[in-house]
Amino acid sequence: MLCVIPPNTIPSRDKLENSALNNPHGFGFAIVVPEENRIICERSMNADESINRFLELRGKYQTGYAMWHARIATSGKIDISNCHPFLLPDSEHPNTTYVGHNGMLDVYEAKDEVRSDTRIFVEDLIPALGGVTALDNIQIFTMLDEFTRGSKVCILTVHPKAEYQMYLFHEEAGHTDEDKVWWSNKSCELDTKSAYLYNGYYDYGYAGTFVKDGKEGVEAYYNWYVCQTCKHEFDWETECPDDYCPKCRTCLMCESSAAVCFCYRPESKKKTDIDRPHRSYYAPEGGWAIS
Repeated sequence: MLCVIPPNTIPSRDKLENSALNNPHGFGFAIVVPEENRIICERSMNADESINRFLELRGKYQTGYAMWHARIATSGKIDISNCHPFLLPDSEHPNTTYVGHNGMLDVYEAKDEVRSDTRIFVEDLIPALGGVTALDNIQIFTMLDEFTRGSKVCILTVHPKAEYQMYLFHEEAGHTDEDKVWWSNKSCELDTKSAYLYNGYYDYGYAGTFVKDGKEGVEAYYNWYVCQTCKHEFDWETECPDDYCPKCRTCLMCESSAAVCFCYRPESKKKTDIDRPHRSYYAPEGGWAIS
């Protein structure tokens, strides 16, 4: 989940908490303080700590843009080093630009790479293009817009040579709520009456397995998912053999229709895959949904 907050606005705590419950692999935020020409950025593996700290600081600093991010891991280690937002390297103007991302990016990852796709994108690719100021070049902006299609990317900056304080790629793929806060998907709106718990592997769905009727324990877990497009609820094992909603045929990762989805399905390695028959739909080495 990537949440972008305009000036003089504070997001809903409930929506931040829902986002964290459904994207539990690390959290972070960045707040622009234009009067001081700086950006406050903090990252944490603890959802409550991140939300509380963000709302506390946002209450004090409201005149600039802000973003908050909850990660669900698709690549790279699950640790604080891969939490968003990421600092964009700039030797001339350090600590002036931060990047948050929702989705998956087609970047090269070495076999022993511990960085996530987003971190590689921020630390290697954007600097090679000229940094944040290159985004003011319409050709480069258009190129990155096409490269990040299927994802959403927010860049906050106080770089003295940048034309804007906030750059947002694929705004149309998210939605803006009644408070004018922009959310990259609908996982912020899942019903809080159910206790959603992540069960240790990534399944292209925003809602993890949950404990039914408040009962806890291994036997209580079952594979129940909620489509973020049509809100259809279904059993993953019996109704979803190919990572698309059985009702509306929307990809559970990129929220595109099955006809135009180009999501990459990672290599099936984990022991849990043995008991998940839908994994046999993909080649063991992984691959693109459409080629």
